[in-house]
Amino acid sequence: MPQASSKQGFRVLRLLLVIGLSLLTAALWAAPRNVILMIGDGMGPDVVIAAGAYQFGAQYHAFGGDRRLALETLAGQYYATTFSTSGAGYDFTWAGSSREYPKQNATDSAAAGTALATGVKTYNGAVSVDSQRRPLPTITTLAQKSGLKVGVITSVSFCDATPACFAAHSASRGNLKEICHEMLMVTRPDVLMGAGDPDSAPPDQAYNAISKEDWEAIKAGQTPYQLVQERADFQRLIAEPPIGKVLGLFRNSSALVARNADGKGADPRLPTLAEMTEAALAVLTNPQGFFLMVEGGAIDKHAHGNNLDATLGETLAFDEAVAAVLQWIQGHGGWEENLLIVTADHDTGYLNSVQPTGVGQLPTATWGTDGRWGSHTNRLVPLYCQGKGSELFAAYALRAMDFERGLVTVVDNTAVFQVMKNALPVESLGALNWRLQAPSAAQPARGGYLTDVREWLAARRVGVLAGLALILVSPVL
Repeated sequence: MPQASSKQGFRVLRLLLVIGLSLLTAALWAAPRNVILMIGDGMGPDVVIAAGAYQFGAQYHAFGGDRRLALETLAGQYYATTFSTSGAGYDFTWAGSSREYPKQNATDSAAAGTALATGVKTYNGAVSVDSQRRPLPTITTLAQKSGLKVGVITSVSFCDATPACFAAHSASRGNLKEICHEMLMVTRPDVLMGAGDPDSAPPDQAYNAISKEDWEAIKAGQTPYQLVQERADFQRLIAEPPIGKVLGLFRNSSALVARNADGKGADPRLPTLAEMTEAALAVLTNPQGFFLMVEGGAIDKHAHGNNLDATLGETLAFDEAVAAVLQWIQGHGGWEENLLIVTADHDTGYLNSVQPTGVGQLPTATWGTDGRWGSHTNRLVPLYCQGKGSELFAAYALRAMDFERGLVTVVDNTAVFQVMKNALPVESLGALNWRLQAPSAAQPARGGYLTDVREWLAARRVGVLAGLALILVSPVL
């Protein structure tokens, strides 16, 4: 009788071990199918508030109402630091409450883009290289190694600093030909969209970025890319996505033509950022999943000029692209299969003191500390997130009393990369081995491969603990 009881206990133990290991495996393998990062270039915190004030007036939540922009409907909301190694970091007290402090040694889009794309701080002007000018692995490359499709799209030049950081490496953002060549001929995202059409530029500027040789090869069909340039063709991609890679260079050499806050001013011959985003989503959708970076690049340009109308127009165009992504997610697996992160690379223009004047009316606001500031700042920027993996931001967050924002929950901008990396689907043992491999000479020393293992396990710690707990209590049961 005791022997039978012992065998039965062993069978129960074995069953519990199997269940525990199954839960552990499911937890380790759980990941979103798709990771989407949306960046408003120069979209500081008060730019968002001003856009909401224009759209909703006093009904906007910042002024006591309940209306929100599309990007503000995401469940997770943080602030992010943006400083680069060209500065001295970020002091939440603003160096003893100095309102001039955020202007000092502010980051640029290249350094901030590198932090988002690689998880490493670097110097201003660097495109996905570290402070020793060594190339860094980008989230785009890591996604490709995991068997995912990848896309990089923007409303400005496709090889501008922010998109470049996701598909190229260079010691200087000014090395445009080098950057363009790597994006088009080496990294080759499955979708690459933006301005930069040489045929739309003045003849003496046609090949300032993309080389004549590369452009002729693309037009001759000597690359994997299908070239799309007309608005109707961008729109057609949404309903009839091709199987191969798509290069979408709309008919402008620098950017989408600026629109005002009321939507007027845009060139009707060019696609909107929302249309490009929908087209990219259609092309990238596949069973293995994808990574997509979408940039609203011209917010920065108009904030540099302290042009409130155009700044809000570009911000609202970016928000329309966010709304398009939210709608797409609803029809493609919901939040269980998608991770969406919306943030800014930095603040531009130091907009502040925003007050609504009415729905559809430009709010009152101040640029800088004296009515004008045409450059970047190191102020905290908003970060919104939702979906599978978004909970990982909590592991990188801290509570701080910011001189301007008060008590905030803040992450460093490098956490965006870490969260995306830990959330990438692992589809094979090869991808797992890659994830755990020791860093190469080109990678910064961050504690070696054990650091990566700890991050990987921490990303799935709930499932790991649940599985181990079942295993440990099995003998008792």
